[in-house]
Amino acid sequence: MSGQTVNGGTGGSSSQRIPIVIAGGGSVGLSLAAELGWRGIDCLVVEERDGLNPHPRANAVANRTMEYCRRWGIDEAISAAGVPPELPADYYWITSFFGRQIHHVSLPPFRELEKRRGSGGYASGEHQWSPYLKTITGQDEVEKAILEFVQACPTVDMRFGWRLCGFTQDAHGVTCQVEDVATGAQQTVACDYLAACDGGRSAVRETLGIPLSGRANLASFVSIYFRAPEFMSAHKFGHANIYFPLRREYAGFVLNWDGGKTFTYHLILEDGQDWQDVDPIPAIYRMLGAETPVEVLSVQPWKAHALVADTYRDGRVFLAGDSAHLFTPTGGFGMNTGVSDVIDLAWKMEAMLDGWGGDELLESYTTERRPVGLRNTQEAADCFDRLYGVMQNGPEIDDESPDSDALRERIAADLKDQEKLVVSSGTLLGYRYEGSPIVVPDGTPEPPDHARQYIATARPGHRAPHVWLEDGASILDRFGPHFTLLLFGEDPEPNGLAAAAAAAGVPLKTVHIGEVDAAEVYGARMVLVRPDLMVAWRSDTTPGDPARIIDIIRGAST
Repeated sequence: MSGQTVNGGTGGSSSQRIPIVIAGGGSVGLSLAAELGWRGIDCLVVEERDGLNPHPRANAVANRTMEYCRRWGIDEAISAAGVPPELPADYYWITSFFGRQIHHVSLPPFRELEKRRGSGGYASGEHQWSPYLKTITGQDEVEKAILEFVQACPTVDMRFGWRLCGFTQDAHGVTCQVEDVATGAQQTVACDYLAACDGGRSAVRETLGIPLSGRANLASFVSIYFRAPEFMSAHKFGHANIYFPLRREYAGFVLNWDGGKTFTYHLILEDGQDWQDVDPIPAIYRMLGAETPVEVLSVQPWKAHALVADTYRDGRVFLAGDSAHLFTPTGGFGMNTGVSDVIDLAWKMEAMLDGWGGDELLESYTTERRPVGLRNTQEAADCFDRLYGVMQNGPEIDDESPDSDALRERIAADLKDQEKLVVSSGTLLGYRYEGSPIVVPDGTPEPPDHARQYIATARPGHRAPHVWLEDGASILDRFGPHFTLLLFGEDPEPNGLAAAAAAAGVPLKTVHIGEVDAAEVYGARMVLVRPDLMVAWRSDTTPGDPARIIDIIRGAST
C-alpha cells in the first residue's frame, strides 16, 4: 500500500497516510527503513539534517549487523568502504605514540578467514560463529551504503531536511506533524506506528516522558576527524584498527578508517574542560609527539553514558537506538544494538499490518530488547571503566626504573584481561530472549553469557547459529524473510506446523537440511526460526498442538 498525499489547500500544508513513520535518519533509522523496504512495507523517514553526518563516529560493524546487511545485499559494499580487508586487524595499547607498547592484539584479516576455516584455533572458531568478524568501517560509510539501498526501495519515502515537530496517538493510530526545515511548510501524516530513532536527545522520548535509568556522564570527549597522509611514518607502531594512548594527558583512542591516512582521535576531556577550548592540530601533535601534515575534517563533542529507557514502547510509539539506550563506545555495541532493535521491531510491525500478529506481539519488543539494552550498556561501561582505569598515569609510565617496569607489567596483565573490548563475539552474538512470551522453551539449561566466547546454540530465544554448508553458503542464506521451519535429516517427519501457520495466516517457509554438521549445531530435528533470525521453537518430536505453538510465536496465546 503506497502512502497517499492530499493537498491541504493553503499555506503549503498537506496530509498523508502511510503505515510507518520513522523519526531520525541515522544508522538505526536507516536500518529500520532498509528492513521495512526489504519487506515491501511503506514508510516515511524524516531527518532534520540536510544529509548524512560526515563524521565517522562508530568504527565497528558487528558480525551480527553484517548478517542483516548480507540479507540486504550490501555486506560487501560496507566491507569495501572500510579498512582494506587484506590488512591485519591489529590493536595497540601504547603509552603514547612516541612511547612504549604495553599490549597488542592481532586478529586475522577478513580475506584470510576463509583460508583458515579448517585450520583450528582462534581464527577457525571465530569464523565458525559468523561469516564475519567485526568489520572496521566508519559509521558515515555504513550509512551511505544503507542509504543507497533505502533509496532504491520503492516503498521508502526518505526525506532529509524534514523534522517531526509533534504527534498525538490513540488506539487506532498516530497523527504526526512533519515540517520542511527550510520552508516551514508542514504536513500531517497519519500512520499506524511511529518509530523514534531520533538519537540520545530524543524529542519523542521526552514528549512521552519516558525516563532513562543507569549511569550518566561517564566521561566527556572531543572527537577530531582528520587526514594525515604521513601519520604512519611519524611513529614506530604498525598498522592498527585502533590505538589506545594510555598516558593521561593523551588518553583516549585513535581510530583508523583506511590504510593509515584518515583517523579520528577521541580525546578524553579533563573535568570542567570545554571541548571548544581544544585546538585540534596541536592536540594531535602532542599525542603523536611529532608534527606531520594534518587536515582537520570535522570536530564534534560527545559524552559517554550507560543509560536505558524504562520502556521501549508507549502505545503505538516505539523507541530504538540511542533514543532507547545511550552507550560508551568501548566494545562497539551502541550502533549495533540499535540495529538489532529495529530488526526485532520491523517484522512485528509487518505482522500487525498484515493481520497475523497477535495482541501481545508488539509488547514483546520491550520484553525482548530492553534486557539486551541493559546487558550491552553495562558491558560497554565495564569495558570503559577498566580501560579508563589504566589511563591514569603520567610520564612515569615511560620511565626507565624498576618501579616503572613493575607498573607496565601490571597494566599489561590488566589489558590482557580486557581483550573483550575488541574480541567481543560473545556479547554481539550471544544475546538471548530469555523468558520471552513469544518463544517456546525446550527445557534445556541457559548457556553461560560470556563477553568473548560465543556458544553456538539453537536453544529457543537465541540467535539461529551460522553454519557453513557443503555448497559454501551459510545456513543463514537459506532463511526466508518470514518464519523458516528447518527440517534436519534425510526423511524428517511432517509436524503440522506449516498447516497451522497457514491457517493463522503466518508466512512460513520449510527448508530441508540434510547435513550432519548443521543438525548437530541446531540440536533438534525440527527448528523454527523467526523473521529476525532468532529461534522460536525446536523439538525432536511432533508437537501435539501445533496451532498453540503458532499462536505463541505470533503473540496470540492467551
